[in-house]
Amino acid sequence: MSEALHKFKIGQNVKLFLSVKGAAPQGVEHEVMRLLPSENNEFQYRVRAVDGRTDRVVLESQLK
Repeated sequence: MSEALHKFKIGQNVKLFLSVKGAAPQGVEHEVMRLLPSENNEFQYRVRAVDGRTDRVVLESQLK
């Protein structure tokens, strides 16, 4: 039985796509800092804005 893997890797630059009011604007570039366990069958990531000012935890579906 194979285990699911994270789509993105530590150090990879990704674009953040959130629909949460007050969150980062869509398309802002972030760097993956940590791979986190899944929540409700979806992997999570700790990401940092490339300007280094904000860190956040996001779901894999919120990244491209």
